[in-house]
Amino acid sequence: MTAMDMDEQMRELGPGRVFFDYGPVSMVVTAERGGEGDTALCRSAFPVIDGCLRELRPVLEMLRRYPPQVELETLAGTGRVMAQAVLATGDPWLTPMAAVAGSVADAVADYLWDQGATKVTANNGGDVAIRLAPGQSLGLGILFDLSRPGGVDQAVRIRPEHGVGGVATSGLGGRSLTTGIASGVTVFSSRCATADALATLLADRSYIDSPAVQTCLAAEVDPDSDIADLRVVTGVGPLTEEEKRMALSQVVAEARKQYEKGGLLACVATVQGMTTLFDPQGILKGPNIMKNPE
Repeated sequence: MTAMDMDEQMRELGPGRVFFDYGPVSMVVTAERGGEGDTALCRSAFPVIDGCLRELRPVLEMLRRYPPQVELETLAGTGRVMAQAVLATGDPWLTPMAAVAGSVADAVADYLWDQGATKVTANNGGDVAIRLAPGQSLGLGILFDLSRPGGVDQAVRIRPEHGVGGVATSGLGGRSLTTGIASGVTVFSSRCATADALATLLADRSYIDSPAVQTCLAAEVDPDSDIADLRVVTGVGPLTEEEKRMALSQVVAEARKQYEKGGLLACVATVQGMTTLFDPQGILKGPNIMKNPE
């Protein structure tokens, strides 16, 4: 790829802030080095994105399989990271594609960190990889309802001692199909690939059997879906308070299970305006709450 081709795939948004629009990747990357935004360093991450996509193309068929059919030994690089993130959840219905955005974000963030950056974000369509040196912090906004784009419902300040390296959100109205009814589930984890897989899983866990919930086979919405034979939620009418609480309790139960396994640090889940936190370490509470994100 020539330098001119690369320039067409990226746009500088400000000091130390670059937007990449390349194939399926729409990513905003920020990096600081020496206390200042480093735009050139951000731009240099483009080959990492290109490399990830080149790695994935030959193994897409394997990455679209359900866990029992995934042959981990045939995968390497980004594909293996995706598969490992999904397999670690223990869920038999998540394909490795559930972790693709977070895995690519991690690869970019790792590269920038290895180049000496002290504060990094790689926001791949809402799945954010974070790397913070001691003394650094990051303001991050959370959207409770993915069907209502724009604005921030809660903002938190992430510090290195929290151990958060990735934040991902999934739910009804998001970029991907879901088998649950949650308006949004945001997961905080040590890696963005893990957060991506867990956000999908927890959003799926919010499903309840109710006349208000409309479903169909994923293939009817997207014939090329990696979960074509599963039923996905296409709409949710007004729910009772009891139904909302039931859906959220199922999310929290799964969150607790994944926390005990070591993958999840915290999560925020919303169903039709009712929101709950699972935050055993206090990452999303007290002094970490902000009025506005950076």
